[in-house]
Amino acid sequence: MNHMKVTSSITYIFFSLLTILTLQACNPKSADSSTTSASPQPWLVNMNDAQAQSVKDQKPILVYFTSSDTCGLCEQLETDIFSTPMFKEWAEKKVVLFEVDASTLSQLPAGSQEQNTAMARSLKVSTYPTFWMLSVTHEVENGRFKIKPIGYTGYHPSPEKLIGALQNFVRR
Repeated sequence: MNHMKVTSSITYIFFSLLTILTLQACNPKSADSSTTSASPQPWLVNMNDAQAQSVKDQKPILVYFTSSDTCGLCEQLETDIFSTPMFKEWAEKKVVLFEVDASTLSQLPAGSQEQNTAMARSLKVSTYPTFWMLSVTHEVENGRFKIKPIGYTGYHPSPEKLIGALQNFVRR
């Protein structure tokens, strides 16, 4: 019986530590951080705007799923990748940038929370960061978007690796 209690206690401690480490990996940046990212083009937050820009520029839409209030890796992307000249130049030439924020704490523009939740659900996004490359058309007769997924990927630690993964989708 004592052996079961010890095993149960060790299991509890293990899962508690695992939970703590997971939460620390996804902690938002501290409030005093003054890092801002400058992109070659703004990350659009409205599908109407992204789709219109995509048609105008004849480029696919790079959808960046983030959770700005809980994702530490997303904060790293801002400083380590999105602000680099390499990513800026690539994005300017190849894609329309569209951000889908699953944050519950941030003040999102009106309608964004519903749009973002619906997009994450339809593309089955459950972890952040996630990137989807999409071709989107607007069906005027019913006011809906027709989304053609091209491919998706998760976090990559450098601009070279992220661009490499995304470039495979642009070629399709």
